[in-house]
Amino acid sequence: MYYDIAFGVISPDDEQITPTRIDELLAEGYFRHARNMASYEMMYFEDQMNGVLPLRCALTPQMFTKSQRKKINQTLRKFKVEITPLNITPKHSQLYKEYRLNRFEEEDKSLIEYFGVNAIDELNILPYNTWQVSFWKEDELIAASFFDVGEKAISSLMAIYNYDYKKDGLGFISMLIEMNWAFENNHELYYPGYTLDLPSCFDYKLRLPNVAFFDWEDKWHDWGSVDLQSTKRFKTVLHLERMVNEVNRSCLVKGHTMEEQQFFGSLWHNMFDYTQAVEAPIYGSFPIGQYHQITIIYLPDEGTFLTKPHLFDLKKGIPNEIKTNSPEEIADFINAYFAHVQVIETRLNQAVGDLERMIDISQIQFDEVGVMGNASRHPNFKWISCKKGNMQWMIMPFWDEDRQQYFYHPLTFKFMQNRWVSPFGLCTPEMALLKISHYIRQNEEFDNDYFSNKHNFDKD
Repeated sequence: MYYDIAFGVISPDDEQITPTRIDELLAEGYFRHARNMASYEMMYFEDQMNGVLPLRCALTPQMFTKSQRKKINQTLRKFKVEITPLNITPKHSQLYKEYRLNRFEEEDKSLIEYFGVNAIDELNILPYNTWQVSFWKEDELIAASFFDVGEKAISSLMAIYNYDYKKDGLGFISMLIEMNWAFENNHELYYPGYTLDLPSCFDYKLRLPNVAFFDWEDKWHDWGSVDLQSTKRFKTVLHLERMVNEVNRSCLVKGHTMEEQQFFGSLWHNMFDYTQAVEAPIYGSFPIGQYHQITIIYLPDEGTFLTKPHLFDLKKGIPNEIKTNSPEEIADFINAYFAHVQVIETRLNQAVGDLERMIDISQIQFDEVGVMGNASRHPNFKWISCKKGNMQWMIMPFWDEDRQQYFYHPLTFKFMQNRWVSPFGLCTPEMALLKISHYIRQNEEFDNDYFSNKHNFDKD
């Protein structure tokens, strides 16, 4: 990966996670994610990239304000509050379902799945000492929160509540009660999760006492000293926008900054080749054709820019990438790629257009015919997709440099094998359509014979 970002996932399958180890991981910016411990310096949330700022609070005798102590006492008088080891009852599960439906308009995830398991009895095999706070009004469960207990620290996981009692602020109050319990049980630190470097729904955590933030360089600082313009996300956006504007002055194509929504999912599962996501959360994008783009990736730890084609290369002639802080050099690099792709795309468009016209006058009555493309198949990045009944075809042009002409490679999808296969190999467009027509007739005759024989067999 090109962009250096703090990111980590530690699974109990790979490492023993003890209470002491949990304390260490929390101090390094990790937090509980299902059955794993995870950390990431940025996240894509509410349709934009955000910088992540892990938080913690020192537990001290006089940590609560007068107003907070009053709120705690009022809550204890109004509700019956129970603090117990994790015990998920049907009422907890139902409250979680209703909470997700009200807040996120979804109910596809159960409470036990939140903890990373599929059955109640699987909770016992997790290495976490999880507790819960339950708020009762007579026999009705009004709210609940969950937290993990380490050696000297506890970590807040989640709070859920009945929306009819939203004005009681039980989500925030549950954190104060968790902090008070932790202090009374000789813990030193409380980790409420994180907030973001842009305004967000997590900012209520900043009302907690003794808030500190993690700088992703192994240091914690009092929140009062935070500089939200010092995050890696902010710096990346700032430098990229300046560079893109400078490059646009002398570049044949105009670029803009983009955010890669699939970056973290691709990073988490190591699936960049599959998702074809850009290997940076934020980047400069310069489209140089219908399917191609040149990306500018700011490397904050090096203070320079990496410029490269995304998903393709030219094999020869032009470098695959350059590192430079010169807008002029970047513009020249993009212009060179643009000129090359334009030549190939013009030639390929002609070949695809000729094939489309040939299909129109052929004897084959396809149900659907369309043009598709993907830069990763450069230089043969555009092809014809055809459907007839339950058969699918891709007819892919391939340039023959020696003969200076295109040949065509028909592929059909085999559903039983779940893959594309090549029945014929490379051929001229006329021969490709002739072979496809013959192939379709053979399959239609086979289907007719099969169903006719089956009908006769059934009658017998």
